[in-house]
This record gives sequence, C-alpha cells and structure tokens, in this order.
Amino acid sequence: MISLSDQEVINSFNKEVGNTGWVAARAHFLKALTNQFESREIDYSIIKNENTISFAKKVLLKEKKLHY
Repeated sequence: MISLSDQEVINSFNKEVGNTGWVAARAHFLKALTNQFESREIDYSIIKNENTISFAKKVLLKEKKLHY
C-alpha cells in the first residue's frame, strides 16, 4: 500500500464497503489500511470506532480528511 496514492488507498477502502466476510487476511488488510491513514496523516475519525473501522459507507477524501 505504500506505493499507492492517497486516492488509491481510499479506493481500496471503498471496495471493501458492504463486505461482511471476516478472515485473517482481512484483519491484516485492516491493519495496513489504518497504518496508511495514520502515516499519511489522513483524518479517518468518521469511520474509526474504538478498536476497528466501519465499512458501512463509502468515503471521499477532502483536504486529508475522510467524508461520507
């Protein structure tokens, strides 16, 4: 994910919206995704819960902040 643009990271997130399956690979993806949000200083508080992130809705990136 390091080589992806910010928009490509957001697109990766949006592809997972509505996917309710859960396997170890998805857990690793989730961790990599949150690491990318943090290292890129993207405010993802709109989708962040206490210990996870919500894949309920697609998001847009505006000025380093996620929006619905």
